Amino acid sequence: MRWIIATIIALFAATAAINAQAKAELLFNVTLDYDQERDHIGTQVVFNDLAKYLSGAIGQPVKLVMTQNAERVGERIRTNAYALLLAPAQLVGLAMRNGYVPVAKTEQSTRVSLVARSSANIKSLEAARGKRLALPHRESLVSYMFKGEMNALGLSPSTYFGRTMHMTLYGAVLYAMEIGQADLAVLPDAEARIWINREHKGIVLKTFPDVPSAGVVVSDKLDEGIKDKIRSAFTALDKDMVSRLQRVKFGNFDPADKIDFEYVSTRGFFTPEVLPGATLPTAEQVKQLMAQGAPLIDVRPAAHRLNGYIPGSISVPYGMNSPKEVDYDDAVDHFDLSKLPQDKNAAMIFQCNGAECWFSYKAARYMVKRGYKRVYWFRTGLPAWKAAGYPVKQGS
Repeated sequence: MRWIIATIIALFAATAAINAQAKAELLFNVTLDYDQERDHIGTQVVFNDLAKYLSGAIGQPVKLVMTQNAERVGERIRTNAYALLLAPAQLVGLAMRNGYVPVAKTEQSTRVSLVARSSANIKSLEAARGKRLALPHRESLVSYMFKGEMNALGLSPSTYFGRTMHMTLYGAVLYAMEIGQADLAVLPDAEARIWINREHKGIVLKTFPDVPSAGVVVSDKLDEGIKDKIRSAFTALDKDMVSRLQRVKFGNFDPADKIDFEYVSTRGFFTPEVLPGATLPTAEQVKQLMAQGAPLIDVRPAAHRLNGYIPGSISVPYGMNSPKEVDYDDAVDHFDLSKLPQDKNAAMIFQCNGAECWFSYKAARYMVKRGYKRVYWFRTGLPAWKAAGYPVKQGS
């Protein structure tokens, strides 16, 4: 009898929990990029109407929070404060690393270009070193992507260029070029080419890959059925809503998943893709080097090895106190060179948890900087070793 009563109570509790979720208010954040007009009455009305539409489509009340402060939204993403977000692509990438799943993306994409003023006589990125650069707002998608592309090249805008200036509006960025305040500018490719075609005062030095302009992510804590309803709602907007969203620089939406935002999510977060003075080997090449006697130095914190390590690797943790960016000072870091080969012509390999892990990048760069000649940075690290089918040991 008691088990029957307990079962009935459990069923009531489960039903109550399901009903509570069905009726819970979903916090919907819309973050506009810095070239969109947040305070325009038409902008506010269209997103209020979008929230009402979503509420009806998913059968739950939706509360709209609209902002243009990407940094503050980033902080709230890390605490999973929102149920769903419509935001520029860089925030979608951040959300993917903090418990959110993409369900839709804008059909509109963004391609970033580096433009030079004709009279500055700059013909390449290499020739742009030491020149004056104007960029949009530092938290904008355009500035984020440019900094990320420079990071991939192992470069920092703040030290590569003689001066960097951030301006909220694209028009101000172009004006800085026109009056000679800046030699170069970073802009959406479409904006850059319109200006060049109209004014004939500049050239495009370099363009970077397209990324979705914005996307929709939902909290992984939401029920799968609700996630599907949100995806369907965004990808089945009527023509009137699409037209209104186009006027605020969003437009139509397509279904999306993580792969659509994988590229943008790595820019500015992953390590550079090059390291002058070091060689970047594959997992197969690392195996061969180890067979030839080169030591593999696992520079992760010792606790990381509990989750798996490459057999034969030596644990020498890199004490990282500097920020995870190209422009850092390793004087605040610590690396025990007494545990490494003293011969500066000796081969040595540095490894950590993959391309997003900065320990091995900094350890390899630390050694290159101190004159070691045969430094191998195994950038793809443990994940690549596993993917190649090589053995991994557990424990310390």
